[in-house]
Amino acid sequence: MRKIDASYRIIKIFKMLYEKPHSMNEIIDEFCAEDILISKETVVKYFKTIRQSGCILRKKQGRFSIESIPFTLNLTDKDYENLALFVNLGVDLYGESMQQDLKNILKKFLSLADKSAYEKSIFYLNEHRLNSSESFAFKEKISKLLNYGCDNSKIKILYNGEKISISHITFKYFDNCVYVHAFNEALKNYELYSLDDVKEIYSTPEIPLQSTFAPHTVFELYGRLAKTYTLYEGERVIKVKEDAIVISNNFEDKKQLFKRLIRYGTLCKIISTKSDVENFRAMLKEMKNNLSS
Repeated sequence: MRKIDASYRIIKIFKMLYEKPHSMNEIIDEFCAEDILISKETVVKYFKTIRQSGCILRKKQGRFSIESIPFTLNLTDKDYENLALFVNLGVDLYGESMQQDLKNILKKFLSLADKSAYEKSIFYLNEHRLNSSESFAFKEKISKLLNYGCDNSKIKILYNGEKISISHITFKYFDNCVYVHAFNEALKNYELYSLDDVKEIYSTPEIPLQSTFAPHTVFELYGRLAKTYTLYEGERVIKVKEDAIVISNNFEDKKQLFKRLIRYGTLCKIISTKSDVENFRAMLKEMKNNLSS
């Protein structure tokens, strides 16, 4: 089993119990899913630590939850205005069910502020409703992708002059860009597509087969990194060694994954697939040539 610092375990338990009530067995099962061994006695000890921090922890019908916390967010009027703009854009963009999800997220977020925060946010939402921007650059594209890609249906996009068939879409934002993260049906990999470069979106009657999958990139982490590493989305530990762990990842865009792994230096080694090893070597060679020129 994987060894990891107590601080990570305490924070994970805090997050779980703040999100929703959990039984003791559910808490232990969550850790087992990450290949982390934890006992009931240890969990009880962490409960004591959480209580000592000032949190109110309750047990009801065999489930534990955090009812209140000793620290709150201090939001300014400008913060409320920005939240109103963000939520109003989301309400305009998504369907009715997702609108409610967005409002529930806002309510959960504002539970970290003072007691009047949610009521104050509603005031700002109504106050700025008519002033919310209708010029969100990707509104039409995201709406089409969500509608055409419901139930993970296949979608065709015109991307950099090429028609590409994708499925299992999500959206990601980083480096000041909005991306579609999707499964490329031809390459059998998850990839990132900049919404700026998606020119056309087409619906298709095709449903991906259940057997559709992306090949796993398998890599090994050593030393201190192996002890402190936190799994990314789509990753799982497939083997634990004395001073190393072996991880598989079939969800992350390959280019982004390689950029991340290279930061780990000599504490990381890609094991498979063969093409991943070759592509990673090619990237390193290109970097070396660029530095030499």
